[in-house]
Amino acid sequence: MSLAYLAGALVLAAAVLWKGVETRRKRDGKRYPPGPSPLPLLGVAHLMGGTTPWAVFTNWKAEYGDIVYFRQFGQDVVVLNSEETIRDLLEKRSSNYSDRMYMSTREPYGLNFDTVFHPHNETWRAHRRIAHQGLREHHVDIYQPTQLRFTDALVKNLETSPDHYHSHFQRFAASVVLSAIYDHDVVDDDDPILKAVVEALNILVRVQTLDNTILNNVVPFLKYTPTWLPGGWRNVTEGRLKTERMLNLPIEDLKKKIASGSAGQSVALESMERFGNTNKVPGFEEVVKGACCSLYAAASETTSSTLMIFLLAMVKNPGVQQRAQEEIDRVLGPDRLPEFSDRSSLPYIEAVWRETLRWSPVAPLGIPHSATNDDVYKGWCIPKGTIVIANVWSISQDPKKYSSPTSFQPERFLDDKGGLTDDLPAYAFGFGRRICPGRHFANNSLWIVIARLLANFKFESDFVRSGGDVKWLTAATFVPEPFPCRITPRRSH
Repeated sequence: MSLAYLAGALVLAAAVLWKGVETRRKRDGKRYPPGPSPLPLLGVAHLMGGTTPWAVFTNWKAEYGDIVYFRQFGQDVVVLNSEETIRDLLEKRSSNYSDRMYMSTREPYGLNFDTVFHPHNETWRAHRRIAHQGLREHHVDIYQPTQLRFTDALVKNLETSPDHYHSHFQRFAASVVLSAIYDHDVVDDDDPILKAVVEALNILVRVQTLDNTILNNVVPFLKYTPTWLPGGWRNVTEGRLKTERMLNLPIEDLKKKIASGSAGQSVALESMERFGNTNKVPGFEEVVKGACCSLYAAASETTSSTLMIFLLAMVKNPGVQQRAQEEIDRVLGPDRLPEFSDRSSLPYIEAVWRETLRWSPVAPLGIPHSATNDDVYKGWCIPKGTIVIANVWSISQDPKKYSSPTSFQPERFLDDKGGLTDDLPAYAFGFGRRICPGRHFANNSLWIVIARLLANFKFESDFVRSGGDVKWLTAATFVPEPFPCRITPRRSH
Protein backbone atom coordinates (compact mmCIF):
# COMPACT_ATOMS: atom_id res chain seq x y z
CA MET A 1 0.00 0.00 0.00
CA SER A 2 1.46 3.37 -1.03
CA LEU A 3 2.15 6.04 1.56
CA ALA A 4 -0.15 8.46 -0.27
CA TYR A 5 -3.01 5.96 -0.29
CA LEU A 6 -2.54 5.16 3.41
CA ALA A 7 -2.41 8.83 4.32
CA GLY A 8 -5.54 9.52 2.31
CA ALA A 9 -7.38 6.62 3.92
CA LEU A 10 -6.40 7.84 7.38
CA VAL A 11 -7.62 11.36 6.62
CA LEU A 12 -10.94 10.04 5.30
CA ALA A 13 -11.40 7.74 8.28
CA ALA A 14 -10.62 10.57 10.68
CA ALA A 15 -13.03 12.85 8.84
CA VAL A 16 -15.89 10.37 9.00
CA LEU A 17 -15.29 9.59 12.68
CA TRP A 18 -15.08 13.29 13.50
CA LYS A 19 -18.30 14.04 11.73
CA GLY A 20 -20.02 11.10 13.33
CA VAL A 21 -19.22 12.47 16.77
CA GLU A 22 -19.87 16.09 15.81
CA THR A 23 -23.35 15.49 14.37
CA ARG A 24 -24.67 12.70 16.60
CA ARG A 25 -28.19 13.64 17.54
CA LYS A 26 -30.64 12.16 19.98
CA ARG A 27 -33.61 10.53 18.33
CA ASP A 28 -36.06 12.26 20.65
CA GLY A 29 -39.13 10.39 19.60
CA LYS A 30 -39.71 12.44 16.47
CA ARG A 31 -41.30 10.57 13.58
CA TYR A 32 -39.09 10.65 10.51
CA PRO A 33 -40.11 9.46 7.04
CA PRO A 34 -39.40 5.79 6.29
CA GLY A 35 -36.15 4.80 4.67
CA PRO A 36 -33.40 2.20 4.45
CA SER A 37 -31.41 1.14 7.49
CA PRO A 38 -28.06 2.96 7.56
CA LEU A 39 -24.64 1.71 8.54
CA PRO A 40 -22.93 3.51 11.42
CA LEU A 41 -21.42 6.79 10.20
CA LEU A 42 -21.48 5.80 6.51
CA GLY A 43 -25.24 5.86 6.15
CA VAL A 44 -26.60 4.18 3.01
CA ALA A 45 -23.50 4.44 0.84
CA HIS A 46 -23.48 0.65 0.48
CA LEU A 47 -26.94 0.75 -1.12
CA MET A 48 -26.36 3.42 -3.73
CA GLY A 49 -25.45 0.98 -6.51
CA GLY A 50 -22.89 2.93 -8.49
CA THR A 51 -23.39 6.21 -10.32
CA THR A 52 -27.17 6.41 -10.77
CA PRO A 53 -28.66 7.28 -7.36
CA TRP A 54 -31.91 8.44 -9.00
CA ALA A 55 -32.60 4.86 -10.10
CA VAL A 56 -31.95 3.63 -6.55
CA PHE A 57 -34.24 6.29 -5.09
CA THR A 58 -36.96 5.38 -7.60
CA ASN A 59 -36.74 1.71 -6.60
CA TRP A 60 -37.03 2.72 -2.95
CA LYS A 61 -40.38 4.33 -3.73
CA ALA A 62 -42.02 0.90 -3.97
CA GLU A 63 -40.79 -0.01 -0.49
CA TYR A 64 -40.86 3.28 1.40
CA GLY A 65 -43.27 5.52 -0.49
CA ASP A 66 -43.18 8.99 -2.00
CA ILE A 67 -40.97 10.48 0.71
CA VAL A 68 -37.81 8.67 1.83
CA TYR A 69 -35.46 9.65 4.65
CA PHE A 70 -31.89 8.56 5.35
CA ARG A 71 -28.66 9.85 6.82
CA GLN A 72 -25.46 9.95 4.80
CA PHE A 73 -22.17 10.73 6.55
CA GLY A 74 -24.18 12.33 9.35
CA GLN A 75 -26.30 14.47 7.02
CA ASP A 76 -30.12 14.30 6.97
CA VAL A 77 -31.44 13.64 3.45
CA VAL A 78 -35.03 13.48 2.21
CA VAL A 79 -35.89 12.24 -1.29
CA LEU A 80 -39.23 13.25 -2.82
CA ASN A 81 -40.36 10.61 -5.30
CA SER A 82 -43.66 12.02 -6.58
CA GLU A 83 -44.80 15.23 -8.21
CA GLU A 84 -47.35 15.73 -5.44
CA THR A 85 -44.80 15.68 -2.62
CA ILE A 86 -42.36 17.80 -4.61
CA ARG A 87 -44.93 20.51 -5.30
CA ASP A 88 -46.30 20.36 -1.74
CA LEU A 89 -42.89 21.17 -0.29
CA LEU A 90 -40.85 23.00 -2.93
CA GLU A 91 -43.71 25.14 -4.24
CA LYS A 92 -46.46 25.40 -1.61
CA ARG A 93 -43.86 25.71 1.17
CA SER A 94 -41.21 27.41 -0.92
CA SER A 95 -40.33 29.86 1.87
CA ASN A 96 -38.83 26.93 3.78
CA TYR A 97 -37.39 24.93 0.89
CA SER A 98 -35.71 27.47 -1.41
CA ASP A 99 -32.28 27.41 0.19
CA ARG A 100 -29.21 25.49 -0.95
CA MET A 101 -26.75 23.68 1.24
CA TYR A 102 -23.30 25.15 1.55
CA MET A 103 -20.93 23.41 -0.87
CA SER A 104 -17.33 23.53 0.25
CA THR A 105 -16.31 21.80 -2.99
CA ARG A 106 -17.02 25.03 -4.88
CA GLU A 107 -15.32 27.62 -2.69
CA PRO A 108 -11.65 26.81 -3.50
CA TYR A 109 -12.35 27.25 -7.21
CA GLY A 110 -14.12 30.60 -6.88
CA LEU A 111 -17.47 29.12 -7.90
CA ASN A 112 -19.54 30.67 -5.12
CA PHE A 113 -20.96 33.25 -7.56
CA ASP A 114 -23.27 30.67 -9.17
CA THR A 115 -26.97 31.54 -8.88
CA VAL A 116 -27.96 27.88 -9.02
CA PHE A 117 -26.09 27.06 -5.81
CA HIS A 118 -26.29 30.44 -4.11
CA PRO A 119 -27.93 30.70 -0.68
CA HIS A 120 -31.42 32.15 -0.53
CA ASN A 121 -30.35 35.73 0.24
CA GLU A 122 -30.34 39.24 -1.25
CA THR A 123 -27.61 38.47 -3.77
CA TRP A 124 -29.57 35.47 -5.00
CA ARG A 125 -32.70 37.64 -5.32
CA ALA A 126 -30.75 40.17 -7.38
CA HIS A 127 -29.47 37.37 -9.62
CA ARG A 128 -32.98 36.09 -10.13
CA ARG A 129 -34.29 39.56 -10.91
CA ILE A 130 -31.69 39.93 -13.65
CA ALA A 131 -32.44 36.48 -15.06
CA HIS A 132 -36.22 36.84 -15.00
CA GLN A 133 -36.14 40.31 -16.55
CA GLY A 134 -33.78 39.28 -19.33
CA LEU A 135 -35.28 35.88 -20.14
CA ARG A 136 -38.94 36.24 -19.25
CA GLU A 137 -41.55 34.54 -21.40
CA HIS A 138 -42.23 36.23 -24.76
CA HIS A 139 -39.37 38.71 -24.16
CA VAL A 140 -37.01 35.89 -25.18
CA ASP A 141 -38.57 35.96 -28.64
CA ILE A 142 -36.21 38.84 -29.49
CA TYR A 143 -33.45 36.22 -29.58
CA GLN A 144 -35.16 34.02 -32.17
CA PRO A 145 -33.07 35.42 -35.06
CA THR A 146 -29.94 34.57 -33.07
CA GLN A 147 -31.22 31.05 -32.42
CA LEU A 148 -32.00 30.56 -36.11
CA ARG A 149 -28.58 31.85 -37.14
CA PHE A 150 -26.69 29.45 -34.92
CA THR A 151 -29.02 26.58 -35.79
CA ASP A 152 -28.13 27.10 -39.45
CA ALA A 153 -24.44 27.18 -38.50
CA LEU A 154 -24.89 23.85 -36.72
CA VAL A 155 -26.53 22.36 -39.82
CA LYS A 156 -23.60 23.48 -41.98
CA ASN A 157 -21.08 22.06 -39.51
CA LEU A 158 -22.87 18.71 -39.50
CA GLU A 159 -22.89 18.65 -43.29
CA THR A 160 -19.15 19.34 -43.38
CA SER A 161 -17.95 17.05 -40.58
CA PRO A 162 -20.78 14.86 -39.26
CA ASP A 163 -18.45 12.61 -37.25
CA HIS A 164 -17.74 15.54 -34.94
CA TYR A 165 -21.40 15.99 -34.03
CA HIS A 166 -20.69 16.15 -30.29
CA SER A 167 -18.34 19.11 -30.57
CA HIS A 168 -20.80 20.77 -32.98
CA PHE A 169 -23.58 20.41 -30.39
CA GLN A 170 -21.33 21.96 -27.75
CA ARG A 171 -20.35 24.78 -30.09
CA PHE A 172 -24.00 25.50 -30.90
CA ALA A 173 -25.00 25.57 -27.23
CA ALA A 174 -22.11 27.83 -26.27
CA SER A 175 -22.56 30.18 -29.22
CA VAL A 176 -26.29 30.78 -28.93
CA VAL A 177 -26.07 31.39 -25.18
CA LEU A 178 -22.97 33.63 -25.33
CA SER A 179 -24.67 35.74 -27.98
CA ALA A 180 -27.90 36.16 -26.01
CA ILE A 181 -26.23 36.75 -22.66
CA TYR A 182 -23.23 38.86 -23.70
CA ASP A 183 -23.71 39.80 -27.39
CA HIS A 184 -20.59 37.80 -28.18
CA ASP A 185 -20.36 35.90 -31.46
CA VAL A 186 -18.05 32.91 -31.35
CA VAL A 187 -15.78 33.05 -34.38
CA ASP A 188 -14.11 29.64 -34.10
CA ASP A 189 -13.08 27.02 -31.56
CA ASP A 190 -10.05 29.15 -30.58
CA ASP A 191 -12.27 32.04 -29.52
CA PRO A 192 -10.71 33.24 -26.21
CA ILE A 193 -14.03 33.79 -24.46
CA LEU A 194 -15.35 30.41 -25.56
CA LYS A 195 -12.16 28.72 -24.36
CA ALA A 196 -12.31 30.54 -21.02
CA VAL A 197 -15.86 29.48 -20.24
CA VAL A 198 -15.41 25.89 -21.48
CA GLU A 199 -12.28 25.38 -19.36
CA ALA A 200 -14.02 26.72 -16.27
CA LEU A 201 -17.15 24.65 -16.89
CA ASN A 202 -15.07 21.49 -17.12
CA ILE A 203 -14.13 22.15 -13.50
CA LEU A 204 -17.64 23.08 -12.43
CA VAL A 205 -19.28 19.87 -13.63
CA ARG A 206 -16.72 17.73 -11.78
CA VAL A 207 -17.07 19.29 -8.34
CA GLN A 208 -20.85 19.35 -7.91
CA THR A 209 -21.81 15.67 -7.92
CA LEU A 210 -24.18 14.57 -5.16
CA ASP A 211 -21.67 12.40 -3.29
CA ASN A 212 -19.02 15.14 -3.37
CA THR A 213 -21.60 17.62 -2.16
CA ILE A 214 -22.72 15.59 0.86
CA LEU A 215 -19.29 14.41 2.00
CA ASN A 216 -17.57 17.77 1.70
CA ASN A 217 -20.54 19.65 3.07
CA VAL A 218 -20.60 17.67 6.30
CA VAL A 219 -16.80 17.37 6.60
CA PRO A 220 -15.82 20.93 5.70
CA PHE A 221 -12.16 20.64 6.68
CA LEU A 222 -11.59 18.30 3.72
CA LYS A 223 -11.15 21.39 1.55
CA TYR A 224 -8.01 22.20 3.53
CA THR A 225 -6.33 18.83 2.96
CA PRO A 226 -2.98 18.99 1.14
CA THR A 227 -3.21 18.66 -2.63
CA TRP A 228 -0.96 15.59 -2.63
CA LEU A 229 -3.46 13.49 -0.63
CA PRO A 230 -6.06 11.39 -2.44
CA GLY A 231 -9.11 13.61 -2.74
CA GLY A 232 -7.11 16.77 -2.11
CA TRP A 233 -7.79 19.85 -4.23
CA ARG A 234 -5.33 19.60 -7.09
CA ASN A 235 -4.65 22.61 -9.26
CA VAL A 236 -6.94 24.81 -7.18
CA THR A 237 -5.03 27.97 -8.04
CA GLU A 238 -5.24 27.24 -11.76
CA GLY A 239 -8.94 26.42 -11.43
CA ARG A 240 -9.66 29.67 -9.63
CA LEU A 241 -7.89 31.65 -12.35
CA LYS A 242 -10.03 29.91 -14.98
CA THR A 243 -13.17 30.82 -13.06
CA GLU A 244 -12.09 34.46 -12.88
CA ARG A 245 -11.49 34.50 -16.64
CA MET A 246 -14.97 33.05 -17.24
CA LEU A 247 -16.49 35.78 -15.08
CA ASN A 248 -14.50 38.72 -16.40
CA LEU A 249 -13.68 38.22 -20.09
CA PRO A 250 -17.25 38.36 -21.48
CA ILE A 251 -18.14 41.47 -19.45
CA GLU A 252 -14.91 43.25 -20.41
CA ASP A 253 -15.63 42.48 -24.06
CA LEU A 254 -19.15 43.88 -23.69
CA LYS A 255 -17.84 47.05 -22.02
CA LYS A 256 -15.63 47.72 -25.04
CA LYS A 257 -18.65 47.39 -27.32
CA ILE A 258 -20.67 49.74 -25.12
CA ALA A 259 -17.87 52.31 -25.23
CA SER A 260 -17.69 52.10 -29.02
CA GLY A 261 -21.46 52.19 -29.43
CA SER A 262 -21.54 48.76 -31.10
CA ALA A 263 -23.21 46.71 -28.35
CA GLY A 264 -26.26 44.76 -29.46
CA GLN A 265 -29.18 43.40 -27.46
CA SER A 266 -28.14 41.09 -24.61
CA VAL A 267 -29.15 40.15 -21.08
CA ALA A 268 -25.96 41.65 -19.64
CA LEU A 269 -26.39 44.96 -21.47
CA GLU A 270 -30.03 45.21 -20.44
CA SER A 271 -29.10 44.53 -16.81
CA MET A 272 -26.24 47.03 -16.75
CA GLU A 273 -28.48 49.72 -18.22
CA ARG A 274 -31.32 48.97 -15.81
CA PHE A 275 -29.31 48.78 -12.59
CA GLY A 276 -26.13 50.73 -13.36
CA ASN A 277 -27.33 54.14 -12.18
CA THR A 278 -29.64 53.03 -9.38
CA ASN A 279 -29.34 51.71 -5.86
CA LYS A 280 -31.60 48.74 -6.55
CA VAL A 281 -28.66 46.32 -6.75
CA PRO A 282 -25.64 47.20 -4.57
CA GLY A 283 -22.38 46.27 -6.28
CA PHE A 284 -24.38 45.77 -9.45
CA GLU A 285 -21.45 44.97 -11.74
CA GLU A 286 -20.32 41.98 -9.68
CA VAL A 287 -23.93 40.87 -9.39
CA VAL A 288 -24.40 41.12 -13.16
CA LYS A 289 -21.19 39.14 -13.71
CA GLY A 290 -22.36 36.36 -11.42
CA ALA A 291 -25.93 36.26 -12.70
CA CYS A 292 -24.97 36.23 -16.38
CA CYS A 293 -22.17 33.72 -15.94
CA SER A 294 -24.56 31.45 -14.05
CA LEU A 295 -27.07 31.65 -16.89
CA TYR A 296 -24.42 30.74 -19.41
CA ALA A 297 -23.07 27.83 -17.35
CA ALA A 298 -26.49 26.26 -16.82
CA ALA A 299 -27.85 26.83 -20.32
CA SER A 300 -24.87 25.67 -22.36
CA GLU A 301 -24.37 22.42 -20.45
CA THR A 302 -28.02 21.39 -20.44
CA THR A 303 -28.60 22.37 -24.09
CA SER A 304 -25.76 20.28 -25.49
CA SER A 305 -26.71 17.38 -23.19
CA THR A 306 -30.33 17.48 -24.36
CA LEU A 307 -29.20 17.34 -27.99
CA MET A 308 -27.14 14.22 -27.24
CA ILE A 309 -30.20 12.59 -25.67
CA PHE A 310 -32.33 13.60 -28.68
CA LEU A 311 -29.79 12.07 -31.07
CA LEU A 312 -29.69 8.80 -29.14
CA ALA A 313 -33.50 8.66 -29.11
CA MET A 314 -33.62 9.16 -32.88
CA VAL A 315 -31.16 6.38 -33.74
CA LYS A 316 -32.91 4.04 -31.32
CA ASN A 317 -36.34 4.85 -32.76
CA PRO A 318 -36.19 5.23 -36.56
CA GLY A 319 -39.98 5.03 -36.76
CA VAL A 320 -40.31 8.14 -34.61
CA GLN A 321 -37.73 9.93 -36.72
CA GLN A 322 -39.54 8.99 -39.93
CA ARG A 323 -42.94 10.14 -38.64
CA ALA A 324 -41.47 13.48 -37.53
CA GLN A 325 -39.88 14.02 -40.94
CA GLU A 326 -43.10 13.09 -42.71
CA GLU A 327 -44.94 15.75 -40.70
CA ILE A 328 -42.37 18.39 -41.67
CA ASP A 329 -42.51 17.42 -45.35
CA ARG A 330 -46.31 17.30 -45.38
CA VAL A 331 -46.84 20.64 -43.64
CA LEU A 332 -43.94 22.63 -45.09
CA GLY A 333 -43.13 20.88 -48.33
CA PRO A 334 -39.68 19.81 -49.51
CA ASP A 335 -38.21 23.28 -49.99
CA ARG A 336 -38.94 25.11 -46.73
CA LEU A 337 -37.39 24.70 -43.30
CA PRO A 338 -39.30 25.03 -40.02
CA GLU A 339 -39.67 28.51 -38.57
CA PHE A 340 -40.80 29.49 -35.09
CA SER A 341 -44.13 30.53 -36.62
CA ASP A 342 -44.70 26.91 -37.70
CA ARG A 343 -44.60 25.52 -34.18
CA SER A 344 -48.35 25.20 -33.70
CA SER A 345 -48.62 23.44 -37.07
CA LEU A 346 -46.09 20.75 -36.12
CA PRO A 347 -47.60 18.97 -33.09
CA TYR A 348 -45.56 15.79 -33.56
CA ILE A 349 -42.30 17.76 -33.52
CA GLU A 350 -43.49 19.40 -30.31
CA ALA A 351 -44.26 15.95 -28.92
CA VAL A 352 -40.75 14.75 -29.84
CA TRP A 353 -39.30 17.72 -27.96
CA ARG A 354 -41.43 17.00 -24.87
CA GLU A 355 -40.61 13.30 -24.95
CA THR A 356 -36.90 14.12 -25.14
CA LEU A 357 -37.25 16.03 -21.86
CA ARG A 358 -39.22 13.19 -20.25
CA TRP A 359 -37.40 10.12 -21.56
CA SER A 360 -34.07 10.98 -19.98
CA PRO A 361 -33.96 14.20 -17.94
CA VAL A 362 -30.49 15.75 -18.11
CA ALA A 363 -30.61 16.50 -14.37
CA PRO A 364 -32.41 13.47 -12.89
CA LEU A 365 -32.17 14.78 -9.32
CA GLY A 366 -32.29 18.47 -10.14
CA ILE A 367 -30.22 20.54 -7.72
CA PRO A 368 -30.84 19.61 -4.06
CA HIS A 369 -32.75 22.08 -1.91
CA SER A 370 -32.24 22.63 1.81
CA ALA A 371 -34.75 23.02 4.65
CA THR A 372 -34.38 26.42 6.34
CA ASN A 373 -36.33 25.38 9.45
CA ASP A 374 -37.76 22.26 11.06
CA ASP A 375 -40.95 21.17 9.33
CA VAL A 376 -43.65 18.52 9.60
CA TYR A 377 -45.23 17.04 6.47
CA LYS A 378 -48.02 14.46 6.72
CA GLY A 379 -46.83 13.71 10.24
CA TRP A 380 -43.20 13.25 9.22
CA CYS A 381 -40.45 15.39 10.75
CA ILE A 382 -38.04 17.10 8.33
CA PRO A 383 -35.22 18.65 10.39
CA LYS A 384 -33.67 22.02 9.71
CA GLY A 385 -30.71 21.68 7.33
CA THR A 386 -32.05 18.55 5.65
CA ILE A 387 -30.98 18.09 2.04
CA VAL A 388 -34.22 17.78 0.05
CA ILE A 389 -33.92 16.04 -3.32
CA ALA A 390 -36.63 16.23 -5.98
CA ASN A 391 -36.32 12.94 -7.85
CA VAL A 392 -37.24 14.11 -11.34
CA TRP A 393 -36.37 10.68 -12.69
CA SER A 394 -39.11 9.09 -10.58
CA ILE A 395 -41.70 11.46 -12.06
CA SER A 396 -40.57 10.97 -15.64
CA GLN A 397 -40.50 7.18 -15.29
CA ASP A 398 -43.76 6.79 -13.35
CA PRO A 399 -45.70 3.97 -15.07
CA LYS A 400 -48.96 5.29 -13.62
CA LYS A 401 -48.54 8.48 -15.61
CA TYR A 402 -46.51 7.21 -18.56
CA SER A 403 -47.16 3.70 -19.85
CA SER A 404 -43.96 1.89 -20.87
CA PRO A 405 -41.87 4.77 -19.49
CA THR A 406 -38.54 3.46 -20.77
CA SER A 407 -39.84 3.61 -24.36
CA PHE A 408 -39.50 6.79 -26.41
CA GLN A 409 -43.10 7.49 -27.43
CA PRO A 410 -43.94 11.07 -28.48
CA GLU A 411 -47.55 9.94 -29.01
CA ARG A 412 -48.07 10.04 -25.24
CA PHE A 413 -48.25 13.85 -25.58
CA LEU A 414 -50.91 13.73 -28.31
CA ASP A 415 -54.66 13.22 -27.99
CA ASP A 416 -56.83 10.96 -30.14
CA LYS A 417 -57.12 13.67 -32.81
CA GLY A 418 -53.38 14.23 -33.06
CA GLY A 419 -53.43 17.47 -31.10
CA LEU A 420 -51.18 18.23 -28.17
CA THR A 421 -52.28 17.40 -24.63
CA ASP A 422 -51.79 19.76 -21.69
CA ASP A 423 -49.00 17.57 -20.33
CA LEU A 424 -45.79 19.58 -20.46
CA PRO A 425 -42.83 17.98 -18.61
CA ALA A 426 -41.98 21.25 -16.87
CA TYR A 427 -40.48 19.25 -13.99
CA ALA A 428 -37.31 19.02 -16.11
CA PHE A 429 -36.70 22.70 -15.31
CA GLY A 430 -36.98 22.51 -11.52
CA PHE A 431 -39.52 23.68 -8.97
CA GLY A 432 -40.65 26.61 -6.89
CA ARG A 433 -38.47 29.67 -6.50
CA ARG A 434 -35.53 27.68 -7.86
CA ILE A 435 -37.14 26.88 -11.21
CA CYS A 436 -34.78 27.50 -14.13
CA PRO A 437 -35.14 31.16 -15.20
CA GLY A 438 -33.81 30.34 -18.67
CA ARG A 439 -36.46 27.73 -19.43
CA HIS A 440 -38.30 29.88 -22.01
CA PHE A 441 -35.07 30.60 -23.89
CA ALA A 442 -34.10 26.91 -23.75
CA ASN A 443 -37.57 25.92 -24.95
CA ASN A 444 -37.15 28.05 -28.07
CA SER A 445 -33.55 27.02 -28.74
CA LEU A 446 -34.15 23.32 -28.46
CA TRP A 447 -37.43 23.26 -30.37
CA ILE A 448 -36.04 25.05 -33.42
CA VAL A 449 -32.80 23.05 -33.51
CA ILE A 450 -34.66 19.73 -33.17
CA ALA A 451 -37.10 20.74 -35.91
CA ARG A 452 -34.37 21.80 -38.32
CA LEU A 453 -32.14 18.81 -37.59
CA LEU A 454 -35.04 16.50 -38.41
CA ALA A 455 -35.80 18.47 -41.56
CA ASN A 456 -32.20 18.36 -42.77
CA PHE A 457 -30.77 15.01 -41.71
CA LYS A 458 -31.31 11.31 -41.30
CA PHE A 459 -29.71 9.86 -38.17
CA GLU A 460 -28.62 6.21 -38.04
CA SER A 461 -26.36 4.08 -35.87
CA ASP A 462 -25.66 0.43 -36.59
CA PHE A 463 -23.76 0.37 -33.31
CA VAL A 464 -26.78 1.40 -31.26
CA ARG A 465 -29.33 -0.63 -33.24
CA SER A 466 -27.23 -3.79 -32.80
CA GLY A 467 -27.20 -3.34 -29.03
CA GLY A 468 -23.89 -1.55 -28.63
CA ASP A 469 -23.21 -0.28 -25.13
CA VAL A 470 -23.59 3.50 -25.07
CA LYS A 471 -21.66 4.96 -22.16
CA TRP A 472 -23.23 7.65 -20.01
CA LEU A 473 -21.41 10.47 -18.26
CA THR A 474 -22.64 11.16 -14.74
CA ALA A 475 -21.56 14.53 -13.39
CA ALA A 476 -23.58 17.75 -13.26
CA THR A 477 -25.78 16.18 -15.92
CA PHE A 478 -26.59 12.64 -17.05
CA VAL A 479 -25.73 12.46 -20.73
CA PRO A 480 -24.68 9.83 -23.28
CA GLU A 481 -21.07 9.97 -24.37
CA PRO A 482 -20.41 10.20 -28.13
CA PHE A 483 -21.23 7.01 -30.01
CA PRO A 484 -20.84 5.93 -33.67
CA CYS A 485 -23.52 7.68 -35.70
CA ARG A 486 -24.17 8.21 -39.40
CA ILE A 487 -25.64 11.63 -40.24
CA THR A 488 -26.72 12.07 -43.86
CA PRO A 489 -28.44 15.06 -45.50
CA ARG A 490 -32.08 14.69 -46.55
CA ARG A 491 -32.24 17.81 -48.69
CA SER A 492 -30.07 19.37 -51.37
CA HIS A 493 -29.13 23.02 -50.95
